[in-house]
Amino acid sequence: MSFRKNALIALALVAVTAAPSFAAAGQYGLGYFRPEAPVGGRVWFTDKVAGDLGVGFQSITPDGGSSTSGFVIDAGVPFVAAESGNAKFFVRPGFTYATSPEPVVADPDNKSTELWLSGSFGVEYFFTDRFSVQAAHGVVFKSVDPDLAGTKSTELTSEAFGISNIGFHFYFGGK
Repeated sequence: MSFRKNALIALALVAVTAAPSFAAAGQYGLGYFRPEAPVGGRVWFTDKVAGDLGVGFQSITPDGGSSTSGFVIDAGVPFVAAESGNAKFFVRPGFTYATSPEPVVADPDNKSTELWLSGSFGVEYFFTDRFSVQAAHGVVFKSVDPDLAGTKSTELTSEAFGISNIGFHFYFGGK
């Protein structure tokens, strides 16, 4: 089976297993964790464990050229390590799968795919019972196949904190 099929099967399994928890969850909200996948949300399964899922997409149509598109799927599981007042400090292992809208230079008919495995530390601060803002940073292992030059590359890098790394959630249901 191809990597894409395996990734989609894994994502479907996460969605199916999370569905019963979602129905019984205390809080679920819309918002985002990763700026590359800004359409998403978070579900708190317990007071200490949540699930994140986000998607992003891009479509490029150059002048006189044909349209190409790419997408990003990001999933993670925040575990609360400490709480203080309205703030939750969490550790979040994550998984990101992406295709690039940019064609590979060595093979213009082929698009690049990326797999990221991440470990993030973050804080989610609840301004109200329903609205929170979060900030996080961590490390990411990236595998790109093929990269824009046509070869496979891997990278271990830190995720720097910046204004685009500030996410938010507006919660419904629950508490």
